[in-house]
Amino acid sequence: MYVGLVANLNKLSADIESCSCVAMLRKGNVTSLSRFKGTTLFLTMLLFVLSQNARCDTSHVEQIELLDWIGHEGVEDPSWSDQRIFSAIQQGLSHKNSDVVNATIGAMAWIAAYADLKLEDRRSTKKVVRNIGNLPGIKEYLINRWNEEYRENSNPWIGSEQTKFVELRNSKTVWKTEWAWLTIPAILATFFRQDSEILDVLWQAHNARHPELLLSLLNVAQMETEKANEFRVQILFDPNAPAIATAIAIDSLGRFHSNDGLAALISRLKRDDTQPEITSMLLTSIGSYGDKIKPYQSILDQMTRERGLTTPENLEVESPDDELLAYLMFMVKNGYEDE
Repeated sequence: MYVGLVANLNKLSADIESCSCVAMLRKGNVTSLSRFKGTTLFLTMLLFVLSQNARCDTSHVEQIELLDWIGHEGVEDPSWSDQRIFSAIQQGLSHKNSDVVNATIGAMAWIAAYADLKLEDRRSTKKVVRNIGNLPGIKEYLINRWNEEYRENSNPWIGSEQTKFVELRNSKTVWKTEWAWLTIPAILATFFRQDSEILDVLWQAHNARHPELLLSLLNVAQMETEKANEFRVQILFDPNAPAIATAIAIDSLGRFHSNDGLAALISRLKRDDTQPEITSMLLTSIGSYGDKIKPYQSILDQMTRERGLTTPENLEVESPDDELLAYLMFMVKNGYEDE
């Protein structure tokens, strides 16, 4: 935006110097001429700084626009190779402008979201996988970046019901620069599954009022640790848990088997206040345990007979393709600043 201004000032400076110097020389005013030249030098230096800032501003604005496009469209554009996408990400993360860095992290979050989408929910009929985890040192970079931000703000979800995490930029929904770091757990969970080194980040991303966020992260990351399963059981019996959290807990206990998980599912099924939809989900997850349900067979038969139901046998509970969106869309649903 400075380009026109710089050109005009350059011309004006040259004109002033030419006219003034001639006038001063004619008057023999050498001292005034010297002072004027000093002023002109200062003006020239100022113009140079402005022109450099103009180039930098143009550069980082264009780079942000590219990253926003990559996160929403380029991620599925088969004409863009992984190498080309990854090169833009590496340049963005190493940029000296923090807005570019945060735009890069936000683009990576959308790439993670697309990796988790069902094929029918995509714009493209071809599933293009952008495995960010292949970038050298990216896991360490993201963990370190999270730790830096978390030290500054260890309670990011306080007031989150009113917080505007996203904004419209380049006609696309993007994370506001101060909140882009909150998407890091989603990126790590998607591209570093079953990696114990990311566990601390996932647990620190827990929102006590919305346990579905951590549940979705643990499930996407395919974490089967004792602590993860204990958390799933805890939410299963939490009367204050949102319905979506209860559903994710039931589903995950059917995918990540444990003795305590099976016992918890059956215990939850015994409750008189269990709604039909929840009962169906519980039976599906219980049925996925196969022969492990034999010790509970008689009580299961009794409960299902009383309710006119049957227990599915040897089912495999599949992970929902859009599971990660429970975490990311929580931040998007609050809308934009001017809404």
